[in-house]
Amino acid sequence: MPARRIALAALAVLILLLGGGVGAGIWKGDWHPAPKLALDLEGGTQIILQAQSRDGAEIDAAAMEQARQIMSQRINAMGVAETEITVQGGTNIVIDVPGQVDQETSEAIRQTASMSFRPVLGVVAPEGVDEPAPSDGGGSSDGGGESADGEATAPEETSEAPADPSQHRFDGLPGTDPAMAPSPAPSAGELPYPAWSLDWLTPELQTDLMTADCVDPGAQQETVTEAPADEPVVACDPNGTAKYLLGPEVVAGSAIENSGVASDLTPTGQATGYYVVNMSFSEEGSQGFADLTTALYNGQGATDAFAIVLDGLVISAPQVQEPSTGGEASISGNFSQEEASQLADQLRFGALPLEFEVASEQQVSATLGADQLEMGLIAGLIGLALVVLYAFAQYRLLAMVTTSSLLIMGLLTYGTLTTLSNIPEIGYRLSLAGVVGLIVAIAFTADSFIVYFERVRDEIREGRGIVAAVDHGWDRAKRTILASDAVNLLAAVVLYALSTGGVRGFAFVLGLTTLLDLLIVFLFTHPLLQTLVRSRFFGKGHPFSGLDPARLGRQVPAYAGRGRVRPVAERGGGGTGTARDEPREPIAVRRARLQREAAERAAVGEGTSGESAPGHESGQDGPATHRPSPDSPSEDTEEQSR
Repeated sequence: MPARRIALAALAVLILLLGGGVGAGIWKGDWHPAPKLALDLEGGTQIILQAQSRDGAEIDAAAMEQARQIMSQRINAMGVAETEITVQGGTNIVIDVPGQVDQETSEAIRQTASMSFRPVLGVVAPEGVDEPAPSDGGGSSDGGGESADGEATAPEETSEAPADPSQHRFDGLPGTDPAMAPSPAPSAGELPYPAWSLDWLTPELQTDLMTADCVDPGAQQETVTEAPADEPVVACDPNGTAKYLLGPEVVAGSAIENSGVASDLTPTGQATGYYVVNMSFSEEGSQGFADLTTALYNGQGATDAFAIVLDGLVISAPQVQEPSTGGEASISGNFSQEEASQLADQLRFGALPLEFEVASEQQVSATLGADQLEMGLIAGLIGLALVVLYAFAQYRLLAMVTTSSLLIMGLLTYGTLTTLSNIPEIGYRLSLAGVVGLIVAIAFTADSFIVYFERVRDEIREGRGIVAAVDHGWDRAKRTILASDAVNLLAAVVLYALSTGGVRGFAFVLGLTTLLDLLIVFLFTHPLLQTLVRSRFFGKGHPFSGLDPARLGRQVPAYAGRGRVRPVAERGGGGTGTARDEPREPIAVRRARLQREAAERAAVGEGTSGESAPGHESGQDGPATHRPSPDSPSEDTEEQSR
């Protein structure tokens, strides 16, 4: 099968898959048939959060900006696009979410996201649950040790899988009378004994552990979030399958500088198919985490596990396999990539430097509205119509390639934006800036066609046949098209990375349409033109095809085969000659004709100076050398025109 047919077939399959996916989503009732609109075109929900300092200190602009960035990252990580988050009045954060806010987004916005690292003193199963199950993300904690040169070392592997900390049943402490344990009495911000010490276990705390309700995790969540950081608490896992007795806070969640996901490797460097969560701490948090993991690893605590508490729930309770003294650690536990990414996002975006309360929540109308969207679409249609009219005026029926390519481009863009809009993890929304990006895309998409067509026409002017001109013109044009689209794509990426709000929407559409432009030119425009020039209408250069050599002004004669060339009038730069092939007179016949004509002129006394009748030149017998008259075409000229 020719390459042009393979390209067209691949594009057809892509369109069918894209259209089928959108159609299936609409048929199931979950997808919208069109891209969702952003806040400026549809309206949405406005939530105002009022900041409160946790320690009573003054709220400064830096803390508010940090909180705004964390909220923005957290919401964007959930796939809520085109959300506007601004700081107003010094202590308020205003969040404008397009469309109707779902339950997950609402909870994420309202969360104060207080995070802490606490030692696990014990774990039991709630009533009605036979065995406590691991918490989300519960696994092992591989503390990244530090070598002499300061580089993090890989965690040591054990031959046996570590027991999950949620399997530790709290039935009292062997060899210790809980009634004799002293009551905690923190003073001046210092703990009377380490947070992981057995001395925290009092009869009152044991009673709280047994009576805490974790069947409904939300019932215990508020109690934990309101508890002081220097006191032990009873917390539940999000699934309500285990409740933990936790010591005082050792490291605050704000001490996490970064977290990410990596493949889990064996000691020999082979991938296990699972993923680990890597996290790094600030200098202050690094010391506290090193003390915690060292003590738990050495058996100084009630268990060898610590809990990561987010908004009063234990999101992970890993066991310490090795002390972390370098400020870096990894959490493993047979995570899938999705589970590891979720935990990494919680660690990275979970801690806010301030506490927030919802001051108000209300529906807001569109700032621009449907009228502006309609005007933007009308402007795009007008621009598209002008491009099509210009193409027909300049390229005759060759413009049908441009028109059909633009239609395919619009179909792919619509399907892609609709798909991205309906995928929850992406949640794309079309803003007015995005509409502007679509209009701009018409211009540089048409520019690609113009570059290609002009290269083909240049090849025809230089004397190539039409089929050969298409292939050679493509070789010259594709380099220019790739360079132009590379510049557009680079500009879109830089603009998207450095901008916010509606400008990012414009950059996203610009980058997307640039990639689609390359797809269309390589898989549709070039193969379609290759197919058309093999027809008689385009391949023979019909005057209305846009590839007529006479209209283009061919510069050199083109050899037509079988001793024929196209007439000189055709290459006169707009002459009146036709593209009809004329027979060429053989050389031997031409010489005989010229000798016969010279003999006839000599016989009637019409010979020219310097010429004589055949057989009488220079007084010698035999055939004479013929010198053509000035009116006769010379042999050199005739030979050059072959």
